[in-house]
Order: sequence, then structure tokens, then C-alpha cells
Amino acid sequence: MSHHVPVTAGAEGRRIPAHGLAEKEMLWAFLRFARATVVAKVDALSAEELRKRHVGSATTLGGILKHLVTSERHWFANVLGGRGLPMPFGPEDPDGDWRLADGEDAAHLVAAYRAACELSDEIIAALELDSTGAQTDDDYTLRWALTHLVAETNRHAGHADVLRELTDGARGW
Repeated sequence: MSHHVPVTAGAEGRRIPAHGLAEKEMLWAFLRFARATVVAKVDALSAEELRKRHVGSATTLGGILKHLVTSERHWFANVLGGRGLPMPFGPEDPDGDWRLADGEDAAHLVAAYRAACELSDEIIAALELDSTGAQTDDDYTLRWALTHLVAETNRHAGHADVLRELTDGARGW
């Protein structure tokens, strides 16, 4: 089987997953690819561009990245890892993880995302696919969480692709 891994244009280190990987490695590789896609979509944007609203909801390029920080922390650190990290939303503020605080720029958001992903990767590395991690109810497995985050991150990467084109005309990657 070929293990050729092409690098896509325009995104440092963004690689299409190799063929023939085992299931965990394949899911994890597609998650890394999706993460890199989202980071590429906010590359070189100003704080104003990160906050630019093109739709009626709170969805912005910066908001997508901030929401994905929360998703990584929730599913991997809290649900599987038992870390109990606070979440920036609740019943009184369901969109709290989409809203950017003053001073949050691309560098800050990318650093927060990378830190969340690094913690997620530590937890992913430590668990088998059928593991439920720190949970006591056996509700979610690592396989489920990886599949869910691959889908969610790619869905938001698609949103980011459209928002980036509307923001400054940049396309591709």
C-alpha cells in the first residue's frame, strides 16, 4: 500500500492523511488535517477581519476558532480526560464560546487552539479507541469523540472557507 502523503498548497504542514493507516491513526490524521485547515483560514487576518460578520448569527472566523477550542477541551480534556476545564458558555449565554474578547487576535486564538489540540493529543495518545476514558457512565468512546471532532472541525472549516472568501477574497487550501 502507498503511504504517499501529499502536502496541500498554502498551508504549512497540512497533509492529506496517508493511505493504509490503522483506524485510530486514520481518524487522528484526518482531525489534524481539519485542524490545520481551520488555522490556515485565519492566517494573516486582522482583529477586525476575525470579527467581521457576514451572517446573522455570531459566526465569525475568530468565533469558529474559539468555538473549536471549546470543542477540543470539552470532548477530549473533560469528557474523556476528566479534567473539568471550565466552559465559556451556559444556559444564560449559549454563544459564549463564539464571542471574542477584547484583545483576542489571530495569534492569541491560534495559540489557544494549538494548546487545546496538544492537550487533546495527549489524551488521544493515551487511550484505545474503545476506551471511555475518565467517564463512569461509558457514554462516549475515543472512537466516537474522534469521529465527532473530525466531522465538527471539517464542518466549521467549510464555514471558514466561505467566510474567508467573503472577508478578503482568499480561496483554496
